[in-house]
Amino acid sequence: MCFNFSSGDNFTEGVTSVAPIYSVFDNTANGSDKSFTVPAGEMWKIMYANVKLVTSATAGARQLRLTMTDPSGNEVGYISAGAVQNSSLVYNYGFFQGINRETSFIDNMIQVPIPIDLYLPAGSTIRFHDSAAVDPAADYMVVSFGAQLFKGC
Repeated sequence: MCFNFSSGDNFTEGVTSVAPIYSVFDNTANGSDKSFTVPAGEMWKIMYANVKLVTSATAGARQLRLTMTDPSGNEVGYISAGAVQNSSLVYNYGFFQGINRETSFIDNMIQVPIPIDLYLPAGSTIRFHDSAAVDPAADYMVVSFGAQLFKGC
């Protein structure tokens, strides 16, 4: 499947075939701020994301946020979870299409809605982070997400 990204800002998704699913899993122990950049010649349609946030004993309310930027680094949107996470807890966040925004954790999980057509062109970033930056070096985050992968020719 080929797409010409240089013909302008318009994009049409054909229904004759389905783009392959690109999966990312990052469990490196490097804090509560993780970014992923769409490679050159590709476009991602974000399908879902799962984030596990393990918070340190440092007091403070963490606010998990999914932030998107365009290829120039401009923030084009963000989605915050409907509840905060305090110290010394392990919570899971499910970013899914077509769900309601939850405002409390149920069984240590909260669901966060994302747009159905969340396309990110080459050079864009998707970032998961504690927007309050309570303890970014000691908190621990595991991120996995799936996206349809469209490649240019």
